[in-house]
Amino acid sequence: MSAGVATRACSGGRPIPMEVRVEGCTVPPCDLVRGSDAIMDMDFTAPFDAANLRTEVVATALGVTAPFELPADRAAACNWLQNAQCPISANEDVTYRLSMPVLLIYPRVSLTVEVNLVDDAGQSLACFMLDARVVSGRVA
Repeated sequence: MSAGVATRACSGGRPIPMEVRVEGCTVPPCDLVRGSDAIMDMDFTAPFDAANLRTEVVATALGVTAPFELPADRAAACNWLQNAQCPISANEDVTYRLSMPVLLIYPRVSLTVEVNLVDDAGQSLACFMLDARVVSGRVA
């Protein structure tokens, strides 16, 4: 188990997770290695009942904010709960694992990644912002 990494709250008073862990990172900015998956675990307490969960990721780099399109199977957050399953209940403690592909075509830039877990109505259950860098893979 890696230790929690420092994250920032999202705008609009969306609920913040209790802890976020990023594989291979303890202090931001976290390196997102091209050609690999960035693995992030988020512990949160559900603020309300939710039948379904979806992950929305937004990246901001060089002053431009754009949605980060996750593959459909990864955006379906119910598939990635570690100790729970959908539907989840209010006040339930949940660990969610995001496995985010970092494609080789991504430019090497510093960026902010916003990860927002929402229900079918778009209400946020947990949201965090992480400072990161896209880097080239290390040569073995």
